[in-house]
Amino acid sequence: MRHATLVEAEGAGGRDEADLVAASAPMRRLVAEVARVAPRDVTVLLRGETGTGKERVASLLHARSRRAAGPLVRCNCAAIPAALAEAELFGAARGAYTGAVEARRGFFSAADGGTLVLDEIGELPHALQPKLLRALQEGELQPVGAGRIERVDVRVVACTNRDLAAEVRAGRFREDLYYRLAVVELVVPPLRDRREDVPALAAVLARRLGARFGVAPVRLSPALVERLAAADWPGNVRQLENAIARMIALAPGPVLGPEAFAAAQPRGAGAPSRDAVPTAQGVPTPAGATLRERLDRLERQVIAETLAAAGGNQSEAARRLGLARTVLIDRLKKYGLL
Repeated sequence: MRHATLVEAEGAGGRDEADLVAASAPMRRLVAEVARVAPRDVTVLLRGETGTGKERVASLLHARSRRAAGPLVRCNCAAIPAALAEAELFGAARGAYTGAVEARRGFFSAADGGTLVLDEIGELPHALQPKLLRALQEGELQPVGAGRIERVDVRVVACTNRDLAAEVRAGRFREDLYYRLAVVELVVPPLRDRREDVPALAAVLARRLGARFGVAPVRLSPALVERLAAADWPGNVRQLENAIARMIALAPGPVLGPEAFAAAQPRGAGAPSRDAVPTAQGVPTPAGATLRERLDRLERQVIAETLAAAGGNQSEAARRLGLARTVLIDRLKKYGLL
């Protein structure tokens, strides 16, 4: 049996951010690619499904680069309101817009000398893409409302769960920006393609979460590990982490057996429990639930199904639901889907 390899990136936000389990062939290949690319100061595009751990790969790229002593700054492009995106990325002069009572630094300036991780880069407003291209090509930016040009020295690592080449063909993403971002493109495999990693990954997560919850040391039984490794985990590492967190929170002690797996499944996943009653839409709801609780469960179900049908594309899911993207993101956070 091959021993799991735990890759650590000290100084890249701490072990919570940067540990990678690499026992499987796909992950060993990815870690080898990171080792080759990290010291070379090129822009990297990380592509993978939601929850695969792209942010940890980005941390590893930073930690093994010549910029490791510099800042590691993260920006979630999907979480920034379109009206504020330019100021958030490039900064703003005092009085540049209503409420700008003082000058502010943007993400690029904050990352000067280090690495800027642009998460969900496919959600960046189209109007802002030329300015990002200029920052990448020339190392120059102009804060909103400022009459000066600033120079920055930043390595960009962009992350996406979308096929940006397809977005280019559809006219939703600039071709020149895509090629500037994808100097090197690395693919983070989904958990179903790296099942060999699940036992060691589950152990790492259980140890970390147990310490956080004050339940240490947490032990996973062989039968439970077997069940974890056999599951599909469409939400990838993030879903596995959430499941283990629920198991630890609900377990009577530090040893988790196979019964913890079923007990930790959220209501509505799999067979409904005996104390659940069906709603008109078939979404199981605990008996005695209030109307607000029933509506929240139904809304969560609809949002989750729509996001899955849209392939994880938040903009498309928001369009189908008739919501602003920022409103959808608020709902995703509320229901633990982000």
